[in-house]
Amino acid sequence: MLGHVFSRLSQCLVIALTVNFAPMAVALEEVTVIADQVFKDTSLVSPSSSISAEQLEAISITTVEDALAHEPSLIVRKRFIGDPNGVIGMRGSNMFQTTRSMVFVDGMPLHYHLQTRYRGAPRWSLVSPGEIDNVEVIYGAFSAEYSGNAMGGVVNMNTRRPDSERISFETGYFAQEYQQQDTNETYGGYRTYGSYENKIGNLGVFASYTRLDNEGQPQTQLFTKSGSGTASASVSSGAVLGVNEASEAGIYFADSGPESSKTDLFKAKLFYDLDRVQLRGSIAYEDRTRVEDQQNNFLRDSAGNPIFDRRVDVDGQVYDTFSYGRSRMQQRSQERDSLLIGAGVSAELNNGWISDAFYSYFNILDDVEIRSGNHPLADSYIADNEAYKARITEYDNTGWQIFDIKFATESWLGNDRQRLSVGLHYDDYELNYIVDDYNSIAGLRDADETDGNAATGRADSGGKASTSALFLQYGYGLSDHWDLSLGLRYEDWQAEDGFVGANPTAERAETGWSPKFSLAWEASDSLNLRYSLARALRFPVIEELYVNDNQGAGAAVISDPSLKPEDGVFHNLSFVQAIDNGSVRVNLFYEVIDDVIFNQRATNGTSTFLPVGEVTTSGTEFIWEQREIFASALDIRFNLSHVKAEITDNVFNPSFEGKQFPRSPRWRSNLILSYKLSPQWDMGTSVRYASNSFGELDNSDTGSNVFGAQDSFVFVGAKLNWQLSSALKLSTGVDNLFTEEAYVFHPWPGRTYHVQAKYQLGQ
Repeated sequence: MLGHVFSRLSQCLVIALTVNFAPMAVALEEVTVIADQVFKDTSLVSPSSSISAEQLEAISITTVEDALAHEPSLIVRKRFIGDPNGVIGMRGSNMFQTTRSMVFVDGMPLHYHLQTRYRGAPRWSLVSPGEIDNVEVIYGAFSAEYSGNAMGGVVNMNTRRPDSERISFETGYFAQEYQQQDTNETYGGYRTYGSYENKIGNLGVFASYTRLDNEGQPQTQLFTKSGSGTASASVSSGAVLGVNEASEAGIYFADSGPESSKTDLFKAKLFYDLDRVQLRGSIAYEDRTRVEDQQNNFLRDSAGNPIFDRRVDVDGQVYDTFSYGRSRMQQRSQERDSLLIGAGVSAELNNGWISDAFYSYFNILDDVEIRSGNHPLADSYIADNEAYKARITEYDNTGWQIFDIKFATESWLGNDRQRLSVGLHYDDYELNYIVDDYNSIAGLRDADETDGNAATGRADSGGKASTSALFLQYGYGLSDHWDLSLGLRYEDWQAEDGFVGANPTAERAETGWSPKFSLAWEASDSLNLRYSLARALRFPVIEELYVNDNQGAGAAVISDPSLKPEDGVFHNLSFVQAIDNGSVRVNLFYEVIDDVIFNQRATNGTSTFLPVGEVTTSGTEFIWEQREIFASALDIRFNLSHVKAEITDNVFNPSFEGKQFPRSPRWRSNLILSYKLSPQWDMGTSVRYASNSFGELDNSDTGSNVFGAQDSFVFVGAKLNWQLSSALKLSTGVDNLFTEEAYVFHPWPGRTYHVQAKYQLGQ
């Protein structure tokens, strides 16, 4: 794999040298980005939302996920600042269906379509908030430009293109309150960002460094129901009586302690503008560490000593604190190094055609996680490690390469009413998941097995998957008021070299067509209606096909190499009414997806990627955006959505039919108000709301405001900005102002304070 890395670095270096030694123009002039003109139909046929860097000043932003937090029918599960598992859900696709969303920055994919669920979060940390120029969210796979991985939608983040010399420096500090169970702490961190950009003749350069260092609140709360037998210790303090997500009574006896994370991001981008050709290249290297080694045991004996690995007596009731699945207070650490390289060329061709070609390469250079066999103070700690009860997880030869080339014209065959876009796509994914037993004291693996210890079920697994696609999008202006758009996408998907332990799996191949249709009526100069219809196929990812993972304590995840692609039909009817300095939009959508790949759990703790026969989703979105309301200095962004996602067929367990699909709140609403107090002062207020939902397919987790639940919430934020001078800007803000206590299985952050300074030379 290192050879591949050096090969891609060499390609990037060639691009850089080519750019640097090309002749430079003397005068600076505004340049139109050619790539932005390709596939305009995508934003026409699809409902969308966008927000600019200026509008984002109304909210506190520490990482780029915050830029999406208030967009319609969308959620990013950001459990704490620096969370590596910030999964995204859009419309009828929940946050654990990460393979149904696509995330790009300047055309480079950040979505992680190697794995799903919490491990499938986009690599948000490869972008710094200081780079963002604007963010566009496109809902549904209504355009042939995108694959079925856009069933939920697409996020396009666009960064600034250098047009003059600019030096920027940002630093911010944040602190979060956490007062739950027997823990009362404040956790904090900081972020620093520095960048240099310039336009020298036709050459644009950008370089940046970002450092994020934070302690997030405890993510796991340890609970046990009543046990059997005789207690080996009486508890004099610490046990917290309560219920779990299934409303079963028991005690909370510990939490996982703070999770410390550090990220260093190094980034460089080059742009070069010729007469009718634009070149671009970028490289990002991320060094990330996370540690969880401050577990908080609530239980104390009469002498004040912590109690581990015991049956304990709490008010005459015996509780088992060492055999319950989540009770082993393992310590863990992870180191991860990633590399992302991209190169593109755009050109204005003859006869009104334009083209864009882009290649991206992502590689996990190093990713190792170690979990101890137990807590160092536990009675069985040494014995557990000597018996290799700890585990080490690595990713080897893991990453992807993606190539796209597109051509488009706004006047096909010399007819200004006709437009056409065509393209080719190729992607190649590989994942190798290496899991071994480990002695975390001696730092030794179990050498009895080369692919994991078969006795514990910890076997290596992985494989490869690739997709070739051809797509076209045709538009025709039927009249001054009617517009038709037709699309078609053909995909050839293959999976190969799959293995689970020493057992290879058979190769797979699937093909499919995805037609698209959209018709628009411009009822008046201010009112537009559009109906869009699409079919989309979402092919399984490597984790769903091949990766088996024994997580200990009776929990295991089993893959299924025979999975069919998800097959969905999507409808959207949109109404857009222009108003003074803004718009009001209403979207009505309906989707039916067959063979929904979802992790189904058995009573013994084992879960597998079995298909849910059919999930039907209907929804409505109301979106109001307006600047300078009633000629005031107040701007508003408001949205309200109602989504009903229901299991309408499930062969493997018919009792699930009629249940609400997991992690799918019926109601969501978001509000951003910004007000210009004076030329130097402005303020913003924000609100995020979601109703409660379920985490299990049978909707049995009815508990609320407890670890494991999917709670409703109302998070209120406020921010104040002071432009102290033309170069210096100071900000202070607070999120979750009223300390709403809510869970998304894990606890959402408590009240969080922010202070930030931005210093910028140049425009």
